[in-house]
Amino acid sequence: MKHLQSNLTHLANTLGIPTSFEISNDALWASIEDTNALEEFAKGLQRMHARVCMITCARVDKGHDILYHFDIKGVLFNLKLHLKTPHLPSITPLFESANWAERELSELYGIALESHPNPSKLFIDESIKEAIYEAYVPLSSAMNGEVSRHLWEKVKMAQGENNG
Repeated sequence: MKHLQSNLTHLANTLGIPTSFEISNDALWASIEDTNALEEFAKGLQRMHARVCMITCARVDKGHDILYHFDIKGVLFNLKLHLKTPHLPSITPLFESANWAERELSELYGIALESHPNPSKLFIDESIKEAIYEAYVPLSSAMNGEVSRHLWEKVKMAQGENNG
């Protein structure tokens, strides 16, 4: 892992991207602040034969925190990017495995993807505005089993009322 950390530090320094790295458990973590640097950093990760495993997002007070989870030769590398505005350069042209995860970001959080090859919605009808779920039910709340049960009960009650 130290060798990978050294290679990633060299990549960031070469690109002039300020970042620091931290090892936590069996994973390597880093943060970058400049969304414009994401694409160049991702190109370097592509040259290192990285693979996007998952992309996660959390709404924070002033924007969103995006976490890119990469596998690089069996090591989990987590790259955190803070978005102050809901605009994000797509890495799908570099990593096809980012396609669905980026489209989920757009659909669930209303994040506009720049240069995505297929920005169409995955689940929600095109006529429904982006981030509609987040407006009514934050994803973190929806993931809580008790909240989900409560929401399901409301849906079932509404169906009963509509069906007589």
